[in-house]
Amino acid sequence: MVWLSRKVATMELLDMYKKEKVIEVITNILKAIHLKKYEDIMNYVDESEIDDLNEFFGYVEKTLELNDFDTIDEYGVECHFNPPYEYSQLEIYDYDDQTGFAVDYDLTSNSERVDMVLQVEFLYTDNGYTVRFLNVDPG
Repeated sequence: MVWLSRKVATMELLDMYKKEKVIEVITNILKAIHLKKYEDIMNYVDESEIDDLNEFFGYVEKTLELNDFDTIDEYGVECHFNPPYEYSQLEIYDYDDQTGFAVDYDLTSNSERVDMVLQVEFLYTDNGYTVRFLNVDPG
């Protein structure tokens, strides 16, 4: 029974470390997006599915403009939903094959959802993770 409780405690620590790492990466990416320094995203990821981040985020900016939104909020900005309800902007999806996990983060502008999702992938390596910027997908 002691072995089982140690295993559970170890898994909880790993999950806590994983979430801390995810929040660190997402925070840095969102700050770069908020400041419109899109090339800085490459300082926080190892790879990107998007070749030209400036061009790609030009389309994101146009989408925001067309929907009367300002810039993307940084991580931690409070969300104001009407009617108020409990909501999580951050979702982590473990891969069934144990190779890593995907992260979806619902984007906001001026504390309102903008129906776009930041997608990042974390693949396990011998030294930790390879972090891949995947997309900003319509939510």
